[in-house]
Amino acid sequence: MPSLSFRKDKRLLKASDFQQVFDLNTCKISHSKLLILAKLNEEKVSRLGLVVGKKNIPTAVGRNYIKRMVRETFRLMDFPLALDVIFLARKGADKLDHKEMNLLLQQSWCRLRDRCESPKRNNA
Repeated sequence: MPSLSFRKDKRLLKASDFQQVFDLNTCKISHSKLLILAKLNEEKVSRLGLVVGKKNIPTAVGRNYIKRMVRETFRLMDFPLALDVIFLARKGADKLDHKEMNLLLQQSWCRLRDRCESPKRNNA
């Protein structure tokens, strides 16, 4: 049976890891409610970092909801390449209901996977 946890080896933990993705990102997915930045890594697994600020999502309940949804959809996604990914929440992301948020995240992860597989495409 597969593990349902989100272990430390699948998370970006250090500020230097976050900074590398911010500075050297090769794939970018933009939406009015979110921004996803990614770069290839030397690890064997894809890792996720979350930036869900109080300025954009004012309530703790909203921030926790977003983080839970992002972690769960990322954990279930299968990336062919090992990526370091940063998810940034934008204003209003917490206003999406469960179905809308799940659909938006699934579409975003698929777009990210497609763009990272073919680097010649435009990253907008």
